[in-house]
Amino acid sequence: MAIALMLPSLHAQAATIGASNVDGVCLAKTFKTGVGGMRLPVWRPYLLLKDGSAYANPKLAPDIIDPVASRQSEADRWGSWTQQGNNKTLNIPGHNPMPSAQCVPPAAAGMPLQGSFKHVGGGGTIAGGGQASFMRSDNYRFYPDGHFIAGSSSGLVAPGASTVSNADRAGHYRVHDYSIDLRYDDGSEAQLFFYADGEKLLHIGDEDYVPTAD
Repeated sequence: MAIALMLPSLHAQAATIGASNVDGVCLAKTFKTGVGGMRLPVWRPYLLLKDGSAYANPKLAPDIIDPVASRQSEADRWGSWTQQGNNKTLNIPGHNPMPSAQCVPPAAAGMPLQGSFKHVGGGGTIAGGGQASFMRSDNYRFYPDGHFIAGSSSGLVAPGASTVSNADRAGHYRVHDYSIDLRYDDGSEAQLFFYADGEKLLHIGDEDYVPTAD
């Protein structure tokens, strides 16, 4: 499954971003290319640190991000933030100052999740008059007892194209702060960035997952 990166030892020796370093997570409107090449509006999260720095669209859990190494390898994702009254403004290289539209709270440790959630993404040339488009769907089903099942499917949207489904993988999850720990039954692990926007969506890794009918 694309979003659940299999990571080796998930706690590096370098200094990482602890909960005490985080001021919060705020969202700003941007755009991305969706299935068929369509340009879609999305709300991109920014991790705001108490030292005034901002990190765009994290994928990994904050407590395994080495900010020094990250600033060297992906400097274009680091910027700053300021606050005037209740309003926060994000300043990221290559972008105009962006007012935050919404801020989301961290999850309580051990918060249970329940239900099925799906992310659909892809790209291609259909929107521009082409013949093919690539689509990928990733999904999670969470149970309040801490169990989860993850799966994915992908394929070409074109005449005669086929879709490939990956076998479902099960494991256990734990939510805390802006992180979700995924421990698969095969022994592999992933620690990903996480927040919940009420009952509307879960943000896992660097993608939004919306509820689906059971």
